[in-house]
Amino acid sequence: MNATSAVGAIVRAVPEALLVASLGTATSALRAATDDGPHLYLGGAMGSALATAVGVAEKRPERRVVAILGDGELLMGASSLWTLAGSRARHLTVAVLSDGHYSITGGQPLGVQPAFVEVAAALGLDAVRADTEGQVANALGGPEPCAFVEIRCDERDWPGPSPFVDPPIVRWRFEHAARA
Repeated sequence: MNATSAVGAIVRAVPEALLVASLGTATSALRAATDDGPHLYLGGAMGSALATAVGVAEKRPERRVVAILGDGELLMGASSLWTLAGSRARHLTVAVLSDGHYSITGGQPLGVQPAFVEVAAALGLDAVRADTEGQVANALGGPEPCAFVEIRCDERDWPGPSPFVDPPIVRWRFEHAARA
């Protein structure tokens, strides 16, 4: 599975969700999978996407929220997992696109073996690993979705650079979608 097909599986499983994407591969894959839908794309603040998604979930507790992160992004903002575990935002799912590399900066290896599911589970989060689109759909679908899904992206087909994102337009579109 590659990042774009993984994100496509997320979108199909929870089409009504508010989606928050970290910079790099997550944003590029989300834009490719949804034709640039009204999602919150973060750029230039590596490590902040999960904290932002926790805030969105707390502000809109009646809505499903999915944070789509790269594994490098999660490492940069790992302390947000503790915040997530403490907040118990019921309708927030963290989906980590795990390929073991910092794809946005040139593909350097992370330098550690991914243990994201184990860390999330140790914090008390319902956490699973998904290797197929069907497993992604099972983890996110239903009334009680997993809080944390590590999606193995063994095919490192980079979705390509994202075209320029105009922050005021992204904000307006996301706010409009969040109110719907």
